[in-house]
Amino acid sequence: MKERWRSLLLLVALLLSFGATGVEDGSRCLVVYSYHTGYAWNDAVDQALRRGLEGHCELRPFYMDSKRNPNPTYLQEKAAEVVALIESWSPDVVIAVDDNASKYVVVPHLKGRELPVVFCGLNGAAEEYGYPLSNTTGMMEVSPVEPLLLTATRIMNLSTSGMRAHLIDGDRLSAHKVHRSMQRVLAQWGGALEPHFVQNFEEWKAAYRASQSGDLVVLVNNAGIEGWDQKEAESFVRQYGATMSVSNNRWMRTLAALTFAKLPEEQGEWSAAAVKRILRGTPVSQIPLVTNRRWKSYASQSLVSRIGVKFPVTLQRRVEWIK
Repeated sequence: MKERWRSLLLLVALLLSFGATGVEDGSRCLVVYSYHTGYAWNDAVDQALRRGLEGHCELRPFYMDSKRNPNPTYLQEKAAEVVALIESWSPDVVIAVDDNASKYVVVPHLKGRELPVVFCGLNGAAEEYGYPLSNTTGMMEVSPVEPLLLTATRIMNLSTSGMRAHLIDGDRLSAHKVHRSMQRVLAQWGGALEPHFVQNFEEWKAAYRASQSGDLVVLVNNAGIEGWDQKEAESFVRQYGATMSVSNNRWMRTLAALTFAKLPEEQGEWSAAAVKRILRGTPVSQIPLVTNRRWKSYASQSLVSRIGVKFPVTLQRRVEWIK
């Protein structure tokens, strides 16, 4: 009987120590997602965060939905909702995922507060947002721009000097930042990059047809493009794609001949590790800013064959081939 009571008391003590949410000390983590559920990048970051922080803090997500709703007035309203949630829920850490969470929430509302902020998925330079702030740390999202463009030119036996490339993407904040990044690289090499920022699928198809006059097509993203049809897009590029094409996003790998894909899981894994350090008492100011270092390579067999290029043997072995 005494042993049974001891076991019962031990179980009750264990449950109380983890709280009703199964979290060790009742810590709370608010995750502000710039985008929406169902968007591949967003979902992969979310899964990595949940794996890394399970049992360490109660995760509460907030979705700004800025890919589908980029209007600044709308995003300011969503930011006000986040601030109200912070005041009512009192999280121990805020995790800001992708650019608009930093632009509309962190910088105008959380700058200099005691509340620690871990950001991830920022395209480009941290200085644009004034980072590092006293209460922030994070991981920048850097595309493997130079390796991707250099590899493409070598495959086509072209010189980077004088190369004419076209970039196609939805008309969103992150798209313009990616364009500026690639444009700087090509300009340094003596090349040029013409952007096509589209609103809908018909504009995307028109831009793709127009881009065939160049040396290279950069297909960045399809998120936020109204009326997007993945199957039709795959059929379309196989019908009209005669120019070397590249991408830096995994979900675009069936539309481009060569893809060097950033890994959203890396952003989530690093952020989860940083949050755990903060919850254990490490000051956020002692966790330095970093950039992502990993990517995965893909190649489309059908598009490579249609374009008529041949990959170096080392690249053939390194990429994951898809139909």
